[in-house]
Amino acid sequence: MAPALRPGRAQGGDSKERAAEYDAFISYSHAWDRDVAQALQRALQSFGRPWYRPRSLKLFRDETNLAASPHLWRDIEQGLCRSRWLVVMASPSAAASPWVRQEIDWWLTHRSADTLLLALTDGTLVWDRERASFDWSRTDALPREVLAAAFAEQPRWVDLRWLRSPEQTRSDPRLLDSVAQFVAPLTGRSKDDLIGDHVRQRRRTRRWLQATVTVLTVLLLLAVAGGITAYEQRNRARAQTLVAQSRQLVAEASSISDSHPDLARQLLVQAYRFAPTAEALGALVESRTMPRVVPSRGSVHAAAYSSRGMLVVADDSVRLFEPARMDRPVKLDSGQQRVTAVAFSPEGGLLALGSADGRVRLLEATDGGRTRLLTTVPAPAGRTAVVTLVLTSAGRLVVMTEKGGAVLEVQDSTRTRTVAKVSESSVAASPSGDVMATARADGRLRLWDLSGSGRPRPLAAVTAPPGGSERMPQRAVFSPDGQTLAVAGHDSRVRLWDVTDPARPVARPELYARSRDGIRAVAFSPDATTLAAGDSDGTIALWDVSDPLRPRPGARMTGHTQTVSGLSFSPDGHTLASVGEASTATRAVRLWALSGTERTSAFTVVPASGSFEPSFSADGRLLAAGGDPTTVWQVGGPGTPHLAATVETVRVTGQAASFGPDGRTLFSGLPVKAWDLTDPANPRDLAPETGRTWGAKSVEVNPRLPLLAVANQAGDAVELWNVADRKQPQPLGTLGGVDTFAAALAFSSDGELLAAPAEDGRSVRLWQVTEDARPTRVGEVPTDRGQASALAFTPDRRTLLLGDESGTVALWDVSRPTRPVREGFSARHTGAIGGITVHPGGELAATTGLDGRVRLWNVADPARPVEMVSLSNGGFYPGAGMAFSPDGGLLAVGGDRGMRLWTVDPVAILQRLCAESTAISRDQWAQYLPDRPYDPPCA
Repeated sequence: MAPALRPGRAQGGDSKERAAEYDAFISYSHAWDRDVAQALQRALQSFGRPWYRPRSLKLFRDETNLAASPHLWRDIEQGLCRSRWLVVMASPSAAASPWVRQEIDWWLTHRSADTLLLALTDGTLVWDRERASFDWSRTDALPREVLAAAFAEQPRWVDLRWLRSPEQTRSDPRLLDSVAQFVAPLTGRSKDDLIGDHVRQRRRTRRWLQATVTVLTVLLLLAVAGGITAYEQRNRARAQTLVAQSRQLVAEASSISDSHPDLARQLLVQAYRFAPTAEALGALVESRTMPRVVPSRGSVHAAAYSSRGMLVVADDSVRLFEPARMDRPVKLDSGQQRVTAVAFSPEGGLLALGSADGRVRLLEATDGGRTRLLTTVPAPAGRTAVVTLVLTSAGRLVVMTEKGGAVLEVQDSTRTRTVAKVSESSVAASPSGDVMATARADGRLRLWDLSGSGRPRPLAAVTAPPGGSERMPQRAVFSPDGQTLAVAGHDSRVRLWDVTDPARPVARPELYARSRDGIRAVAFSPDATTLAAGDSDGTIALWDVSDPLRPRPGARMTGHTQTVSGLSFSPDGHTLASVGEASTATRAVRLWALSGTERTSAFTVVPASGSFEPSFSADGRLLAAGGDPTTVWQVGGPGTPHLAATVETVRVTGQAASFGPDGRTLFSGLPVKAWDLTDPANPRDLAPETGRTWGAKSVEVNPRLPLLAVANQAGDAVELWNVADRKQPQPLGTLGGVDTFAAALAFSSDGELLAAPAEDGRSVRLWQVTEDARPTRVGEVPTDRGQASALAFTPDRRTLLLGDESGTVALWDVSRPTRPVREGFSARHTGAIGGITVHPGGELAATTGLDGRVRLWNVADPARPVEMVSLSNGGFYPGAGMAFSPDGGLLAVGGDRGMRLWTVDPVAILQRLCAESTAISRDQWAQYLPDRPYDPPCA
């Protein structure tokens, strides 16, 4: 086998001895000892060598020292010539190898057997002392023909056969002894000295290695720590940058919210996308104050709401919008001419479209945006553009142009007829159709009686504000009840007339606007308490005219850039549609969210009287509003809230009511009674035989235990009731020394603590409550600034929010009720706190006070409560009760002027903002975010 492993070896070579360059030549059988030879070579070269020095012994082994050559034996012979010792790895395979025999033969010929070392790796070596030679009958590991007479006495060999056992390891002590036996003659040192040096060197190397590993480990840890710190600092810097950009976008959106509301909405979405800061979330909740833009095609000529809430917009076409589907309008057939005026009948089922050629088209309008053409009325007042249309409750149509008007009978749409013609410029008609106002050439207004046959009969003349002319007559409108006439002129004044008796109109105070060219549009709210006026500067001014003798100015909206030519209130009075004149294609119709004469961010106002705390059912679908009467509203699902049921009220001042944890039981008292609202439309009195004598001022439901804490109307006691049996609630006792004048009661989220203000007004007492045992007082929270007026626990039960009469909101750590600790406070309110509620997520809180403000707070860090926003709620609103819905999506605030609802779910608000606005353009993005690639937030 050996020749096959070493093909092409040439014989011969230079036998001249050269200076020794190798300490030893290793001769072995490739077929058997290759791996052992490699291991022996590594062990010999590393023995006693420090790690930082080169190998201590230089060994020749053909596989490590020879390159490819056509003269293999000559190269091997040179290796033998340059070696001081020959190490023969003895084994039967080596004995049979001609190359091993040739190498041993060369060595015995040119060297001495005294420099030949044997390593037994397999087979047997037996020395015959009598013959002074190997016992060749039993020796099979050496070639007999070359070593038969080589040794005069027994040589020492090293047994390495154990290296082939599977359990041997590099740490086996036999390896150290075996290697030392070879190194000793090669170096001329004793084996003991070599082993001692080797052990010391290994220990020294181990210590160096351990120290190196320790240092490297420390350096690695420092590098990792530095990397983590740098990564955290980079992330912190990025987060701070995003927070700064978020706040900047919120500020920029606020500055353009009226002039460019679509862009402002996109900036708000991007601001929240950057970082959900308190400012961004507050701006999202407040975003309903921004006007909604109705996309239009070209200049808008008219817009009007129906009593059913549908909005018709006339520009290059006529479109009908439903409240729930503003993004999918229905296009109406308007004929060939441009529509210049629109009007709905009082009941909302008839729609009139006036054209530029003076003709009027009558359409039937039904729910769902479906319309049907009934008839087309030829130009009743001449072929002049229709300016104003009025459909009266008496079935008449008043058509008004710049040069005259006409009164038509349209009760039977198939047989319309002209009742009368009016030669003067028609200005306005009352909703009932009984009174009409026309403009004379001298600018004065005349009132006409259209009752009876419908033929105009003069009633009276009124002095209009100066500035009217035949080309541009005064703008006038009757209030929905027909008792007030508002007339606007070009001197920026609106004059009010009491026309309860049209024959004897009575002048009321004039309203002054700040317009350069006068008022161009006026409109009353459906309840006749608010008057809106649009001027030539694009400004809309609101006045409170609920007391005609003392009108009060309200909000001013400045979103339009050109003349406001039309105004129309929605049937609930909470939305105002304004039309801005434009000579080019622009979005000229805006919808403004209002509450009275002020702008609001609430999405609706529920007409529930009373300032009791509202209560949501567990599933958030029902909302109970205590008051006179107690009402239950359906708030879950699509559409605005609608009345589901009315519950018996015991006193004219109203009563508090709260849903139990099961979500279908409504409790009120006193004594406590329960209603089953499984069917909200049909509340079932569970104890009809139980009569009540008091209406509870506050009903607080324990979230875990079947307990109620009820404050009576007298404000001098808190009663605890067990309501495990809904049909027969049982009183458990009364808490003494408690003042409930402000109806401030709160259970902790785990149901174990009850907080109530002390009678002396100096503290809030904490009670440990159980289902069937008497409450135990466990602690007190001091109130240094005034008596507690509102209380609420955070969901984790750890923090108690306390509002007092001074307007201060304090946060107390009550995780140890016996030793409460104040964490933070704020005194943003200027009047007593009327209500506090905490969001189910625990990071958001809301407060309301006698200063009329509703404020949202970030209380994630109780030590630093941050005011997010003071909500626009339609003027000052001293509400006393408030609550978040169980899913955290809604905030309800109760008060004497109705209960307002806000959307506080960021996801829902973001979806609405994207749906109500067009995507930000590349140019706009480059203007506000020049350092970031174009990435529209609503894409």
